[in-house]
Amino acid sequence: MRNLLLILSLLSFSFCNQEDWREQMEAENQKVILRVEKDHQLIKEKGLKKGDWIKSSKSKELAVQNFLNEVIQNQSLNEYYVSWEEKLNVIFPNTLGKGTLLDTTPLVEYKKVLETRESFAITEIKNRIQSKKFRISSIDWEKPRIYGELAGHKPKTIKILVGNQVIVLDQIKMVFETKSGYKVGVIGP
Repeated sequence: MRNLLLILSLLSFSFCNQEDWREQMEAENQKVILRVEKDHQLIKEKGLKKGDWIKSSKSKELAVQNFLNEVIQNQSLNEYYVSWEEKLNVIFPNTLGKGTLLDTTPLVEYKKVLETRESFAITEIKNRIQSKKFRISSIDWEKPRIYGELAGHKPKTIKILVGNQVIVLDQIKMVFETKSGYKVGVIGP
């Protein structure tokens, strides 16, 4: 009988904690949902201003060339890869609701994910090219995708020549086109 009372008290204690745990999780979920809704509102407001690139290239091929030159010559991407502000003002207003992680993730967390992916991609590109002279031998493109006022150009393959060696780069995931020009907009490992 004493063991039965001990088991019942332990079970009731664990059920109480389980309910508290569920309530805490629900409260946390609501906070995240509210944060995402506020972030979406901010993105929509920025989209009303019709932002554009600070600097861009005249063609999608030149955008890739300029981006790769910048990666090899600099430690950071300043001109030929989209800045966080350009993402907020140009890309996000046009891609929101298109099935990306942006649809369900707070901007603070989304920025961390992007920065991590970008860092890996830059490291991979630098390791592949190794600060040597290169030239693009060919880029095969998929059919353009339309995201609101943006056209997205996804490279199938990018082949570059480093010396006599052909290297295939797959870290450039998307080049975006606006009325002012083209810019590499998504990179990843």
